[in-house]
Amino acid sequence: MTRSEQTPVPAPDLRERRRREMTRAIAITAVELFERDGFAATTVDDIAAAAGISRTTFFRHCATKEAAVLVDDAGLEAHLLDIARDASPAHPLRDLEEAWSGMTTIFDADPDGYDRFLRVRRLMRENPPLHAAGLERDARLTAQVAAALADGPGLAPVDAHAVAETFALGMRFTFDEWVRRADHAETHIPPLGDVYADVRRALARAAAGTGR
Repeated sequence: MTRSEQTPVPAPDLRERRRREMTRAIAITAVELFERDGFAATTVDDIAAAAGISRTTFFRHCATKEAAVLVDDAGLEAHLLDIARDASPAHPLRDLEEAWSGMTTIFDADPDGYDRFLRVRRLMRENPPLHAAGLERDARLTAQVAAALADGPGLAPVDAHAVAETFALGMRFTFDEWVRRADHAETHIPPLGDVYADVRRALARAAAGTGR
């Protein structure tokens, strides 16, 4: 068993749990308004009013209306950075991939979050500003993972960025493939964990030059 498999996602304290609950409530409201009224027509004031909070409270949790739906209310990203800092210098990519594979089970076990995330990915596809905000958020997380790999395992900058970018590619590919399968599924939407396992095998085949 690797160290990444031995490290469970830590339970949040009361203050953090309440913060996540508010963040999730805002996200649910924003998704519903974006779908009903359109992303461009929906304002921060609209989201705050529908969520029953003030503008001040909204901005305490979300910097923009795009950020209102691009949230990590399960704390998985912070845990991922902890894994990167504690990764094996010899196998940092393996540790990140195995940790994320375990975290997909948390994602799959949260039907409300699962459904909302799928809806957000579809909204991103239909709204370029939201898609751009998602890409910017992904790039920021990738840079943070690279910094954690340099600070923790002590990887050289170029190696830290290579590992972080390779890992990020797998994550982006997984979410895109998950949405593609969901769009073509007549009944059952595949678990994210299963899609990630398929993506890892596909990337390994591509790297090996087999293509099958």
